[in-house]
Amino acid sequence: MNYSYRLKRFFILALIGTLIGAVIGLVSGLYTFQEDISDMSGDSSRTRSIPLAASGLDAQFSLIDQDGQPRTQADYSGKYLLVYFGFTYCPAICPTELSKMAEAYLALPEEMQKKIQPIFITVDPERDTPDVMKGYVSLFMPQLIGLTGSIGQIESAKKSFKVYAAKVPEEDDPQSYTMDHTSLIYFLSPENVPLAFFKTTDTSDVIEKRIVSVILN
Repeated sequence: MNYSYRLKRFFILALIGTLIGAVIGLVSGLYTFQEDISDMSGDSSRTRSIPLAASGLDAQFSLIDQDGQPRTQADYSGKYLLVYFGFTYCPAICPTELSKMAEAYLALPEEMQKKIQPIFITVDPERDTPDVMKGYVSLFMPQLIGLTGSIGQIESAKKSFKVYAAKVPEEDDPQSYTMDHTSLIYFLSPENVPLAFFKTTDTSDVIEKRIVSVILN
């Protein structure tokens, strides 16, 4: 499946998802769930408000970027990080969240953008090679870094961020699979300390305002 076809498919699904999300948002707005991040599953229909002090993330990674260069969190020392875990074959949630992250980032003043590094880390390293990641991240914004690696490297990164991800075989084709995974946008300080987690119900406007508030204060 080529990128242009997948992107067109995404926009159709995103429109449907927006209508459904509006209804879900009205209902979920009535409730707040406080749960430890270690109990999270890939079910994005369950929203959570996560206390950062109890998150226990160390947010470490040693991976490979879309140009084949080794990268660790130390390469972005001194910058705020926006990090999302997903996979390029994701039909709707991942492109929706990455588009939202890009919209929030690009709405910031240029000087503020320079202080932030957006990062997309795959949970499907078997299919998401550097070349695949390079084509995919280019669909969202030039500043987005795509990171992949060996299965072991990705597992270490997932553990460090307490990300859940698992293969789910396709019903009509046992040889094919999708991925069930945690869907959160992580916002980290220049010291690599978690500052906020943005859920699927958070809008790009919410993300932008939170980023501005943190950087200005």
